[in-house]
Amino acid sequence: MKPRERVLRAIERNEPNRIPIDLGAMCWSIVDSPHMRHHPYKELCKYLGIKDYAEPSSEPLMYEVNNIDERILERFGVDVRYMYPHFPPFTYDPQGGAIVGLFGVRMKPGGYYGDPDYYPMRDLDSVEAIENYPNYPNPDDPVYEQEGLREEALALREKFPDHALGIELGFLGVVFDLSEVMFGLDRWMYNLKNRPDLWHVWMGMYFRVTDPIVKNILMAVGDILDIVVIYNDYGTQQGPYVSHDDYVKHLKPYEARLIERVKRWAPKVKVLMHSCGSIYDVIKDRAEMALDVQNPMNPLAKNMNPEYLKEHFGDIISFHGGVDIQRLLPFGTPDEIRQRIKELIKIWMPTGGWIAAPSHNIQPDTPPQNIVAMYEALQEFGDAKFFREV
Repeated sequence: MKPRERVLRAIERNEPNRIPIDLGAMCWSIVDSPHMRHHPYKELCKYLGIKDYAEPSSEPLMYEVNNIDERILERFGVDVRYMYPHFPPFTYDPQGGAIVGLFGVRMKPGGYYGDPDYYPMRDLDSVEAIENYPNYPNPDDPVYEQEGLREEALALREKFPDHALGIELGFLGVVFDLSEVMFGLDRWMYNLKNRPDLWHVWMGMYFRVTDPIVKNILMAVGDILDIVVIYNDYGTQQGPYVSHDDYVKHLKPYEARLIERVKRWAPKVKVLMHSCGSIYDVIKDRAEMALDVQNPMNPLAKNMNPEYLKEHFGDIISFHGGVDIQRLLPFGTPDEIRQRIKELIKIWMPTGGWIAAPSHNIQPDTPPQNIVAMYEALQEFGDAKFFREV
């Protein structure tokens, strides 16, 4: 079975010949920031004997490596390759020391992740002020026409004819996280409860400016790719940020719109949503919206361990992630990692529904031998024949 068929069979909840494996997208890669003492990606390359790797490339929000060496992906048996839309380049504000991106989002470099240094919509307290905000992306800007994107996708398909291919939409495929860095978490949540008019006009403007851009992207590559990645970090370690009633009233309609527009303009792709933390109480809602894959299964968050998710939701939605990056990968031994991988395969192999990946970006305190142990175990024990024998 080829990698692409393996991935699609698992997403459709059919048993693949081997558990599909992933590494390298925005939220399941390796953190390697220039501002850190430890550089886990470089250390992994060194551990594997790869000396001529390209300097790690990342974006300043999360410092995840988006150009993992192909030799690593091949060795780890990774079944998916990713590409990215064309966005205007980040700009640098020397006065404030911030990097400025889409929607005027401002992130100050430093540490493992960039941090907002200013919330550009925080003080907008009227419908008119939000409608007239000056830094919305202009969908008529030639950069958003995605010239050359289709050729890039065709070249990727030619290079990897047997692999699943995906594209990440970034801030064009998220409502919660973007709102947080535009308003500040406290102001955003205040508006949700006390000024819903501001929340709804903001969402109206968001979709007004992003719909044409997303359409350009998906009309260019939707028939070539297999997976579209969107985002909505909705959970803490103990539960969601807001009540289920507020989710249904204020957030669910816009999540549904994120999914619906992808399927409208790229009807054959599978939609994968990244959503950190304890979000078990909205998984059924997302399945109702025709979400195909839920990432990342943070197993130490409340009710997010794979056993619970398989029992309660395994027949209605598929999952991606699940290998713990909080304790197991940084602090476990290779033998402990191998044992947990065996347990995960036993949970998921019979009916599919799982793409194996770290439960978020692999953190800087993770020894390279533990990363290797994870991916070697997935290949050694993930085979359907091996599973039936044990």
